[in-house]
Amino acid sequence: MIAFIAAVPGCAVNTYETGGPTSNVDLRRVIRDSGLASDVVVDAARIDERSGAKVAQVTVRNAGSSTRTIEARFAWFDKDGVNISSASITWRTYILKPGEVEEIGSTSGSNATDFRISIRSDSN
Repeated sequence: MIAFIAAVPGCAVNTYETGGPTSNVDLRRVIRDSGLASDVVVDAARIDERSGAKVAQVTVRNAGSSTRTIEARFAWFDKDGVNISSASITWRTYILKPGEVEEIGSTSGSNATDFRISIRSDSN
């Protein structure tokens, strides 16, 4: 008996799309200033481990009708809740067009177990 397998274009690809980003941590880790109003929305916050380091990722979206410039910075904490971030951490700038989604990320040092991200309007 001879088996015959035919490839039909377009039939071998399955696609799957989720409803959007998902969080695996409490969004209270995200500190937003009041200058962002409801224009900049935090859709998700995640923390994972890769090669022994913690990796945090926060998904933000411009829900407004005009371009917004924001600044963000991460702080990392050890198991006792002590801030172990470098004193030289600076604010990073992101420009979000209306409807645009941005993934803001940071990688920790080896002793970090948790994070907090602060997001503010560039006008601060």
